[in-house]
Amino acid sequence: MADLNSYSFTGRLGADAVVTTTPNGKSIMEMSVAVNSGYGDYKKTIWVKVKQFGDRVNNIVGLFTKGSQIAASGELDIEKWSDRNGMDQVNVVVKCMNIQLLHKKEDGSEGTSSEDPVF
Repeated sequence: MADLNSYSFTGRLGADAVVTTTPNGKSIMEMSVAVNSGYGDYKKTIWVKVKQFGDRVNNIVGLFTKGSQIAASGELDIEKWSDRNGMDQVNVVVKCMNIQLLHKKEDGSEGTSSEDPVF
């Protein structure tokens, strides 16, 4: 039986999404998403780095702003590197297949979007 690497979650964006371009011209939209789990004294937040690939991200990046709530699913990965001080660092990364905007935070207040687009 083959293994399945699938992760689905909801969370809130910690900052506006940004698009970068690789040297070979591929677009990548990156977001930092706060995913809460537990409750009471056991409540914690996990920060997940989300990456969406493809040229279409240039058209949708403006929808994903700080505080907006999203639902996403994709392949879970780990990025490791050493910082300036030589300390090992790790990011949990989801290479997204699907992203849905659930609630868009607008003008400093949370509100629901008139449409809930899926990307």
